[in-house]
Amino acid sequence: MTDVQIVRGELQPWTDSNPTGGATLLALLDDLLPERVNRTLVAGPHSAEVIELAAARSAAVSVLVRSVSDAQELRAQVPAEHVTIITGALDGLVLAKPEKFDMVIAADGLDRVLGADSPALNWPQRAAALWEVATDDALAVVAVENEFALTGLYDRRPADERHGDDEWRPLHDDPDRPTSPAQVLAAIEGTTRLYAAYTAAGAIHTLLDADAAAGTRPGRPGARLATTGLAATAAHTPLLAPVDGGADAAARAGLLAAVAPGWLAIRGTSGGATHTAYAPAGDGVLLADLDGAEWTVSTGGGGKRLPDTESAEALLFRLAAAEDVPGFRAFAARLGAWANAEGVILLDDLYPEGDGFVRGVTELKTTADEKELLAAAWFRLKDRLLGAHRRHPWPPWITGTDDLVATWLSMSGVDAGPEILKRGREIADLVAEPATDQPDLRTVIADAETARVQAVELAGKVFGLERTLRFRDQSLRTREKQIRTVRDDLRSLRRSPAMRLHEVTAKVAKIRNPRKFAGALKRRLRKG
Repeated sequence: MTDVQIVRGELQPWTDSNPTGGATLLALLDDLLPERVNRTLVAGPHSAEVIELAAARSAAVSVLVRSVSDAQELRAQVPAEHVTIITGALDGLVLAKPEKFDMVIAADGLDRVLGADSPALNWPQRAAALWEVATDDALAVVAVENEFALTGLYDRRPADERHGDDEWRPLHDDPDRPTSPAQVLAAIEGTTRLYAAYTAAGAIHTLLDADAAAGTRPGRPGARLATTGLAATAAHTPLLAPVDGGADAAARAGLLAAVAPGWLAIRGTSGGATHTAYAPAGDGVLLADLDGAEWTVSTGGGGKRLPDTESAEALLFRLAAAEDVPGFRAFAARLGAWANAEGVILLDDLYPEGDGFVRGVTELKTTADEKELLAAAWFRLKDRLLGAHRRHPWPPWITGTDDLVATWLSMSGVDAGPEILKRGREIADLVAEPATDQPDLRTVIADAETARVQAVELAGKVFGLERTLRFRDQSLRTREKQIRTVRDDLRSLRRSPAMRLHEVTAKVAKIRNPRKFAGALKRRLRKG
């Protein structure tokens, strides 16, 4: 193990998969980390990019990982001489008594810092061990996993399958582990900022200030950031139900920060200023700041202002749930008047302001015209309305076709032809959320109930058709019997003397010259 130091608690063979990293975490650390510190500790599995950023801001960096193979791989990825790779456990590092660190990065949390030889330390004891190797005024970034996360509550796997061997000494049932924003603030004294953290396969996807998350409400920009982060976490978790409904309920209760997958606490004041939120945005990272009733967002360029109001989609969902068709029509007309000049595609990222609207942060490049974009927006609203099984006033025979979107477009003042509807459907499919491989249980149950109702309705239709066929068959049989009776009567009539007399009379009536006929008859009789 060339250039890798060892302390007690190393694991081999072993690897800690999905080290913490991602562009969002890098953006936060880039804002937070001072230009230069003396000594930095990176505790737990982190990506090479995180270590390289810490190395660029520190005179000396120590990286603690418990896996020997992970340590060797990191040594190859980060060959800088002032970066020391240490393999072992946190308690082993404490026993080694290193020079104290001015900055500590534990963005992976304290779950994966103990080894096979480590004592069964609870969360406060692990945190105490971390502070023991840091200076009193050290800048620290520490993640805490939340067992009350919405994605955890909706997780359909049994409890014994949710936590693997990553927790060598399990913390998920530790009664002393902080499990709310208030408890995290109490457990980490000197916390200057607390973020609700949303992860996706190890990478931090979204960071939202805990106070901003607690203060937002459904449909607002902060809630949209949180819901998008929850969806990213849910994409890697088999769920009982979609998290959107639970996220909206938590936002209405002011508990959105309490049900995040975890938190990221910043302790100390020697770092740089950070933003209210960090989230992916195309190829970059969205930086957002909340000031009163207004957001300022940017993706590396100039700032953009967003009102902290409900989105157009949230308002339309509420009108549909209330079965307020006149109100829905009025809002659609307002939207159509604005879209004639601006175009629109994502109603969940469009915010009313005054008589108009303000676009959100999602940028989509398209050559479609305003009518096609508006059609796509309505198709997407329909997909999200029906996909979430939300309440609405429209009957099923219109929701299953394009007629509903055509109706909404007419409310917006657009006469939608087949080409506009076709193009709108195509654009909406391009921006639709990717379908999950495993449907959630709530959707399966709802689909099963829908199939049951359809089966009953179809059985009723089949019964009605069978009864009609029986009636028609009986009618045909009666008519056939009547026809046969008439035919038999006709045959009997033809054989009767009266009919024969009639036939003879008819033939006689055709004779034009009776005298010639009588003469011919007499001659024939004489010859005979």
